[in-house]
Amino acid sequence: MLHISLTVVVAACVAVLVALIAAAGTVALARWDQRSAPASIMLGFVAFAGALTLMIVFLTFLAGAGD
Repeated sequence: MLHISLTVVVAACVAVLVALIAAAGTVALARWDQRSAPASIMLGFVAFAGALTLMIVFLTFLAGAGD
């Protein structure tokens, strides 16, 4: 059976939460800048993917998974 510690689950949830906040902020700023809704959503997707990738890399670095 696969054993996943609670710390890993919490860290993954925090990473997703930070990425969602970044995406929501990007969409809000894009709409405030008078961009169309589809363009704002695409920018939000890019911000979500980028923030999630950076958080996973950062958490991997902290966990020492590179050793």
